[in-house]
Amino acid sequence: MDLWQAFEARATVRTFDDRPVPADVVVKAVRAALRAPAYNHLWEWGFIQVHDHALRSSLADATSLEDVSDPDLLAVKFATLPEAARQIYLRALPLQRTMLLEAPGLLMPVYRPKRGEHAPEGPADLNAHAAIWMAIGYMLLSFVEDGVYGCTIPPGRSKEAQRLLGVPADWETATLLPFGYPGGKVVRSAHPTDVEAFLHSDRFRGFSLPTTPEPLG
Repeated sequence: MDLWQAFEARATVRTFDDRPVPADVVVKAVRAALRAPAYNHLWEWGFIQVHDHALRSSLADATSLEDVSDPDLLAVKFATLPEAARQIYLRALPLQRTMLLEAPGLLMPVYRPKRGEHAPEGPADLNAHAAIWMAIGYMLLSFVEDGVYGCTIPPGRSKEAQRLLGVPADWETATLLPFGYPGGKVVRSAHPTDVEAFLHSDRFRGFSLPTTPEPLG
């Protein structure tokens, strides 16, 4: 699979079959992650595999993950989103906890943040956060080559998940990443293809695609 084939094949998958993912596939994905640039050239990252199901359940509790399926609650929460984006969230929220507990594999990427990340004065204070997410992107592309897919889940604001996995207090969790072989047909969301809407010359011309009245919090 060449690079563009991997780009085209990548998708977010939230339901998985029971087949275990071979260890060498995970090792290859982490090796790919380590090819990503690190902002300080030190690669202060870790990728924690969580095998123990009781520990997974504790992680779900620590990060307040629940399967949210109340249609009225979901309708209010995502009312300001364009329709296509809203439908993605409506499919995702009912599976948040289930994904964490039932996926064949679970990774928790962690990283050492820059000193100013929690009260950033500018984009440079978020360099460590940006770098680990580039690594996660590389990892997801490597997984695709082996027919493996995943989904990134926000880890919440609590430090309890890090304590459970022995992560130092001055490190951060980037995401929770359940992964495995898809449990059905892979459905790929439509991505923009009009480069002209995104590529600007000398001056920013504004954003012309559907968006929200204000940034989501």
